[in-house]
Amino acid sequence: MSEPNAKVLVPSQAPNPLDKSAAASPAAPEYAGFWRRTWAGTIDIALEAVGALVVTFVIDALLDRVGRMMGYDRWISKVAAGMAYILVLTIGSWLYCAFGESSSRRATIGKRIMGLQVVTADGGKVSFGQATIRHFMKFLSLFTAGVGFMMVGWTKRHQALHDMPLDCTVIRVRPPKNLLLPSDSH
Repeated sequence: MSEPNAKVLVPSQAPNPLDKSAAASPAAPEYAGFWRRTWAGTIDIALEAVGALVVTFVIDALLDRVGRMMGYDRWISKVAAGMAYILVLTIGSWLYCAFGESSSRRATIGKRIMGLQVVTADGGKVSFGQATIRHFMKFLSLFTAGVGFMMVGWTKRHQALHDMPLDCTVIRVRPPKNLLLPSDSH
């Protein structure tokens, strides 16, 4: 069974080494639980789907216009737009997750809203490559009938199956005052 985790929230940005008011020893991180991660994932999936829909509507309008000029049937542009949606959603969700989790914020918008960050086992930032592998490993968590995601509920550091190969964890942090703009503590 899992050990009780510390109830200390870590700051959303790395402490300033010149700041003498910071504690001498860092607090143990609070690992994110199943439901908080589920809500963050739901927010991210909704954002990804809406973004892909907007891009696909533009592609559909362009294909429709070009298709009419070339004498193609409207059905062909609709099929091509449907295939474009799948492609845009697949590539877009990968880039959204990989860039977000490997950024200085260490989180996608959904994770930021829920006060979460993806970090390495030692608390460091994950690289773009690690975030990419982690993103595609989510399919393994999904294809195990969702058990890979549910593992967050019983593993020691609340890791899902897709977190384990890279030894990443998702931790709770204090959400910044403004979720989209970087916070300035000066």
